[in-house]
Amino acid sequence: MEEKYAEKILDVKSLIEKYDEPNFACDKFFYEQHNIYPFLAVILTSDDQGSVSYTKGIKRFCKKNYINCKDYQVSSANELIKTIENLNNDKTVHGIMVMYPTGYEEKDTTFMNLIDPMKDVEGLHNSYLGYLVQYEKFRDHEHLKKLVIPPTAKGILSIIKRYSIDYEDYFNKHNKYPENNTENPFDLEGKRITVINDSLAVGRSLALMLLNENAYVQVCHQYTPFEKTLESVKESNIIISAVPSASFIIPTDIVPKKSIVIDISFDGNFEYPSVIEKCFKIAPRWNLVSKGNRINDMTLNRLISNLHYLINCCLPESTLLEMQKM
Repeated sequence: MEEKYAEKILDVKSLIEKYDEPNFACDKFFYEQHNIYPFLAVILTSDDQGSVSYTKGIKRFCKKNYINCKDYQVSSANELIKTIENLNNDKTVHGIMVMYPTGYEEKDTTFMNLIDPMKDVEGLHNSYLGYLVQYEKFRDHEHLKKLVIPPTAKGILSIIKRYSIDYEDYFNKHNKYPENNTENPFDLEGKRITVINDSLAVGRSLALMLLNENAYVQVCHQYTPFEKTLESVKESNIIISAVPSASFIIPTDIVPKKSIVIDISFDGNFEYPSVIEKCFKIAPRWNLVSKGNRINDMTLNRLISNLHYLINCCLPESTLLEMQKM
């Protein structure tokens, strides 16, 4: 299917190769110069197979990028709190992430706010979300130390913004946009976007990011009447869905022809292959594209970039200035 619809499917792999890999190589060079050995700690809060599988994927990806990654298994809120405390105090650990939802009686935000913000690789601490609301990108006036934002939402935004940059570059060279577009379809300003998810890690964070880019955003969730969700989708330029249910499906006849579709639900929230044939561009359900070209691949790259941001915050200003020149 990927080959058949190659012109329709968003090329995540090329974006990673163009934008991420050079930056990671630069960071690796400077870390070696300063004897820094990146360390990511992942805390599993259950034996959920999705979390276990995701953790294995993170560990493989970290190994590929010369990052030490260790997982920790906990079975109670008290054990999780103690593990977070120990990792906060461990100077060899640069980043901490927890597999949510925990399923414990305490709200997950309790644990999110216990993680040291200087080790919060997911950007779910209330201080980071506060910066996101205020549209702050850096923690310093010199703009050398970047703030962390949730990697899945950040990954989706990265795809859209990088495509927008590439389309503008094409226009500057050819005095027209690719594929006979009269305008840049990835330019977020003024675009109508439907986000079907309201979790902190995805929907809410992503909606804030899109609002910061001057998009017109409609967030739909489990309490939104289905017909209202469809009404919003029908009028959207971009549709992003992350509903964890095989029974939630957006009919293809509702999807606009010129729309960009991003499906990050494990089960898929659209009708395949008809939605691919109808929309302008799509990041389809994970198992319809090869490894390296999935939304999850961009999420993993954003997770690593967050880890690098945290490490870089502890580097001397002179080194950060030198890194900017690379």
